[in-house]
Amino acid sequence: MSKEIYRLTNFNFMAINSKKSLHKLGNEVTNCQKCKDLASTRLQAVPGSGAANAIVIIVGSHPDAAGAEKKGIPFAGDDAGKLIRGILTETDLSLEKDIYATYLTKCTSRALQKSSSGETAVPAGPQKKHISNCISYLTKEISIITPHIIVSLGLDVSNIILNKFFSVDKKYRNMEKIHMRMFENPSFKLVPFFSPYDVTAKSIVTREKYQEDFNSLAKLLKKV
Repeated sequence: MSKEIYRLTNFNFMAINSKKSLHKLGNEVTNCQKCKDLASTRLQAVPGSGAANAIVIIVGSHPDAAGAEKKGIPFAGDDAGKLIRGILTETDLSLEKDIYATYLTKCTSRALQKSSSGETAVPAGPQKKHISNCISYLTKEISIITPHIIVSLGLDVSNIILNKFFSVDKKYRNMEKIHMRMFENPSFKLVPFFSPYDVTAKSIVTREKYQEDFNSLAKLLKKV
């Protein structure tokens, strides 16, 4: 068992109930100053939200400036957030009963990088230092909620979770290689999904296909 899994199974957050623990953790996230560059430019940090004893934790990369950062709620306001929430409703998966939604990094980066064409600047994802500073919050969320399944949204998020919680050193370069593949450790299972931006912005995956993935998730939950 890896040191990280040992911490997950022994983390002393069970003295008070899950809702109170998550509320306390949410206050820590809201007031976090670990990343001075993000803290100085953010509208607000975005703690996770959803069922305190969720069967599934959905993990995205970071809050979108046009959506979650404005609302203060994961996957809210922007097209990607509307997609996730709409599909959850259609598949009868509930943020009140079944699902907890969160991010690897709880703050939005306003740094820009060149697009693949080199013609336009696009928002950059979180840097390694941001992930390193913030990953403890995800660790605590997992230890409080003790989910059966984690759904990682996108290749980068999937690689980081596989490395951190499954001791997988290999870095996958193709989402198709791990899409809907089930990874297991002693504490929970990981099922990588495409990012919602692969549907709404990149058109790599159709909405219908994305819906099918969540339908499969809903069927899987009936077996756990």
